[in-house]
Amino acid sequence: MKDFIWYLSVALGAAFFILVTEYAFADSKTVIEYKGQPVPSAMAPSMSAFSQDVCAVPVSGGANTGVFAISGGTVMTDDNCVRLKNAKALHDMGLKVAAVSLLCKNPDVWDAMEMSGSPCPVGGSVGDAARLAWWELEPARFKKLYGQDYEVKQSQVKDEEATTYPYNPDNVE
Repeated sequence: MKDFIWYLSVALGAAFFILVTEYAFADSKTVIEYKGQPVPSAMAPSMSAFSQDVCAVPVSGGANTGVFAISGGTVMTDDNCVRLKNAKALHDMGLKVAAVSLLCKNPDVWDAMEMSGSPCPVGGSVGDAARLAWWELEPARFKKLYGQDYEVKQSQVKDEEATTYPYNPDNVE
């Protein structure tokens, strides 16, 4: 039994010696060859617009070919969102006609206001006086909505409205 323990301890010592010398004197350099490997993928930048009060839309993207990769991003302003926020601010300050005028810059809103019988304000005129003023400025808008034969007649505007909200494009008194 003593001989077995002695042989076992010699064998374990030899194994330990071999492992220690193998790792102690091993070359510490690692060479990785990338021949035939594709270029790394393009990573589009992450951009956020987490606030609900931001009228910006982040846009980012990336492209990768076998030779090079490129990525980039930007922020685009949503003009309609800005218009709505400005109109709300004007309305909240009590400037309701100005708020409606700002919204009327959108052709769809202008058409909807005209077709509902509430023409967009122009030059201080509202109601039928505004309709007549718009007709003088841009008759094509009305013809697009109502057809080529449509005409706004002066008789559609009541005299009191025309004098209450005068439209004077040349600022002549």
